[in-house]
Amino acid sequence: SAQTTVDAATETWIVPAITVQALASNEVLGFGNLSVSIGGATEPEEYSREVVETIRGSETNYQAWGVAIDVNLTAEEQGTVAGPFIGFTILAVLLVVGITFRSYWVLAVTGAALASLIIWLQGISNLVGLKDDLILSLIVPIAMISFGVDFAFHALGRYREEQAEGLPPRRAFVAGLTAVSAALLLALASDSVAFLANVSSGIESIVQFGIGAAIALIAAYLLLGIVTPLLVSGIEQRIGDPTPGRRSHSLRTSGAIGAGLLAMTTVLLQVFILPWAGVVALVVQIVLTLLLPYWYMTRQRKGESTFTVGTAGSGSPRLGRLVVAVARRRAVVVPVLAAATVGAAFLALQVPTEFDAKDFFSADTDFVIGLDKLDEHVGDTGGEPADIYIEANLTQPGAVAAIQQFVDELRTVEGLFARDEQGLVRIDGGVHEVLNQVDNSPAALGALAAAGIEITDGDADGVPDTTEQLEAVYEFAREFGVPFDTTRLVLTPDRVRNAIYVGEDGLATRLQLGLTDTRSQENVAAAADALDPSINALQAELRSIDPDAEVQLTGSPVVRMASLDGISNALQRSLPISVVLCLLIAAAFMRSLRYGAVTIVPILMTVAWLYAFMQIFGFAINIVTATIGAVSIGIGIDFAIHYAVRYRQELAAGNDVFEAVERAGAGTGGALVASAFSSIVGFLILALAPMPLFASYGLLTAVMIGMAGGATLLVLPSLLTLVTHADGANEPVEATSASGTPSHLAPTS
Repeated sequence: SAQTTVDAATETWIVPAITVQALASNEVLGFGNLSVSIGGATEPEEYSREVVETIRGSETNYQAWGVAIDVNLTAEEQGTVAGPFIGFTILAVLLVVGITFRSYWVLAVTGAALASLIIWLQGISNLVGLKDDLILSLIVPIAMISFGVDFAFHALGRYREEQAEGLPPRRAFVAGLTAVSAALLLALASDSVAFLANVSSGIESIVQFGIGAAIALIAAYLLLGIVTPLLVSGIEQRIGDPTPGRRSHSLRTSGAIGAGLLAMTTVLLQVFILPWAGVVALVVQIVLTLLLPYWYMTRQRKGESTFTVGTAGSGSPRLGRLVVAVARRRAVVVPVLAAATVGAAFLALQVPTEFDAKDFFSADTDFVIGLDKLDEHVGDTGGEPADIYIEANLTQPGAVAAIQQFVDELRTVEGLFARDEQGLVRIDGGVHEVLNQVDNSPAALGALAAAGIEITDGDADGVPDTTEQLEAVYEFAREFGVPFDTTRLVLTPDRVRNAIYVGEDGLATRLQLGLTDTRSQENVAAAADALDPSINALQAELRSIDPDAEVQLTGSPVVRMASLDGISNALQRSLPISVVLCLLIAAAFMRSLRYGAVTIVPILMTVAWLYAFMQIFGFAINIVTATIGAVSIGIGIDFAIHYAVRYRQELAAGNDVFEAVERAGAGTGGALVASAFSSIVGFLILALAPMPLFASYGLLTAVMIGMAGGATLLVLPSLLTLVTHADGANEPVEATSASGTPSHLAPTS
């Protein structure tokens, strides 16, 4: 450090900070790979923390931090801190559901269904062998809030529409579910393939995200799309209209808030604290919010119930008029938004892929503090360790000489590397360090000579002249270390073994150098690019001596870079796969390629707009934000399918093109806006979480849902009118009543 001083009087070396490297045998500990990477195992990190605590000890005159040793443990802990905000996200969503439908029973049943959804997800995931990690245990449940609520809004919204037409609850449920079932099934199928396309990534955490999300979608379809409206209709059929009066209204309001709080508590227990306690809480929630109120109300009504035609959640005529007004101006709307999307796509392609600790974790975590301290005190002279692993026949003097030359050349390479006072790249460890120390140790040379091994260096290149001499040096140093004198060691045996490995495939050595400013993956990539020519040249030279020689750049920053590059590549593969599969499913289901094609346009627009937003506001693609791309496809196709199917049903009911646009906008569009609004409110609350990872996820998801809803209501109606033939009333779908009910289920006068 530049702040280093020496007290001449006491001959004391004074420095504000030092770095200490603690080496452990991962093979003995059973940890496998020594790097700390995103989505990796936590056992090595727990051990590393124990080492840091040991170094800290009970001293009060110094502090110690680990440097990039516990990324996954920190993520888990930060997730726990964000738990209350996730809980308030769920509470806000449920309250919006209750307010939209003006029904205690809708809120209570939806809350129980959402809590049950978590149990289904966790249980089935364990059953199929998915591993519990950050993405599966936290991100998937959060993402499924939007999809679950969307299923509920569309199913309940259609149920309310049928009630508004005069049907009693049970018949309204049958008619509504029949009318919306095609859209629900198509949404389920397209959403599932959109998520399962992530399996093509080959990255375990992203593969698990795709499978876990598909499992959760099926559960959401069953629990929120079918069971929820079924239970609500059954309860309302039995109980009838709410009791009028201020007291009754106050009780329902208090009960709704209590039901929402219980649902929030249940989910938090399931996800963050004790899953088994979450199961118990769900049972308590069902008893307190559903069974007891239902029992009390049925006793109060004594088997009698009355229902009136209601309009809560049954549609939005104003929205229908707005949608059709936009569609009538399609000659302006479509070109303008198309041009905006092209510009957004250009920006979207520039979103960087990087890992910055402060984008993930709070500034007061040890993980971030450790990196800050490293930058503050070490700066260009230190950095995060990276390794150059060399596997070759190190008993050949030519191979060792080639490595020595490689090290000499590497010291002058340009780039963001830790450097010494002369400005040369600092390179530690390696076989040459052992040989240099032996050559400068009379005690070591004497011990070898006593054993009959005379070390010679005829060409003065710092490498013993023969294979026998090298083998003797390795064997001696690995067993006894390198002595300074008869009582002290320059290098301990452990230090030597860390520099020279003996494995099943022969000998290997490891060089270590520091990469500076590794928060930015661009810097890591630039450092790797600077090293590649020398590494490739060394490997070629070593293979001329040993055909099986390997030279590889590795270490935590390099592994992180490879992980994030893999995520970026996976995103580039999975997005087009998702879009194509959604197109094929939509076209096959609606028996029309043109309708299938226009239905996926909102997906493309949403993805382009979302990543353009990320580029403009400084977000990067990482292991968490990459999942939002898949979620955006799912949400986009979900919204678009519900609207397109409803539009075609209105055409088949005898409406003209713009009447169909208006009725679909008033009915399905109303449910879409309500669903989007509830999710946006909830995710904006999550955006207030202290953990940047969840705050970013909440904000981007809220923005994405708004974009998906806007693309569906502003663009899709215009495109549907463009591709509808003049005889659009004869579209190949089942005839429906004016309310969208199939004709054989329509009420008769």
